[in-house]
Amino acid sequence: MKWSLQQLFKYTQTPLKFSEELDYSEYIKGIDDILDISKVEVEGSVIHLYDDRYSFELLINCNLVLEDAVTLDPVDYPINVEVNEIFDKVVDEESDEDVRKIEKNTIDLYDVVWENILLLKPIRVTNNR
Repeated sequence: MKWSLQQLFKYTQTPLKFSEELDYSEYIKGIDDILDISKVEVEGSVIHLYDDRYSFELLINCNLVLEDAVTLDPVDYPINVEVNEIFDKVVDEESDEDVRKIEKNTIDLYDVVWENILLLKPIRVTNNR
């Protein structure tokens, strides 16, 4: 899920739609309370807003298997979230707007999707039987 700015520049009138399946199984090896993660399905679109500013609308779906806080049994925890991310070459630090800075001439969503999954992972989960 990586695009060059040159590729994205042509999507000013109509959005570029994409759908991918990502594997984060290597990412969870250092996280004790995530036992497993399904393939992450990401659907979305990107549109070139102006200059070097791009808007990504993402739909992220996956299933985490977490440890029950009481019994340590595995608990399924589905994640289904819609996310809007703005990327720009120039980021005003004093602005209230949450904008990600484009470091090079590419935008890579792989780590952005992972960040959003971790933000939704609860600190504690219990299986209420």
